[in-house]
Amino acid sequence: MQTVLVIDDDLFVLSLVTDIVQSAGYRVVTVQSPEAAFEQDLGAISAILCDYNMPGMNGADVLIAMRELKECHAPFIFLTGHEQLDDLIPVAIRYGAELLPKPIHPVELIRLLMKQLANVAA
Repeated sequence: MQTVLVIDDDLFVLSLVTDIVQSAGYRVVTVQSPEAAFEQDLGAISAILCDYNMPGMNGADVLIAMRELKECHAPFIFLTGHEQLDDLIPVAIRYGAELLPKPIHPVELIRLLMKQLANVAA
């Protein structure tokens, strides 16, 4: 079973995303901070869903750290209500991440997650 790491400081969003991803048959590991994410066994993670706006580190910082410091190349999807994407889009393109705007639509989330995981398998 593939494992998805969900990083979000908002408990409601964390719970919602967990329910959506579990209902599609994935195992979910949830954390409320980037620091907690870095403590996970990233080699066991199949994909990462990460909020953009968080205290301390934003999602772009998390993605860069995952790729460059932790050597984690799992598919990465930003979950964002952030309206100014000028700073996010170049980082997403550079590291092959996807963007999914909030509010989250379950079908779109699962479609994008499945697409990202299929790209890794191909």
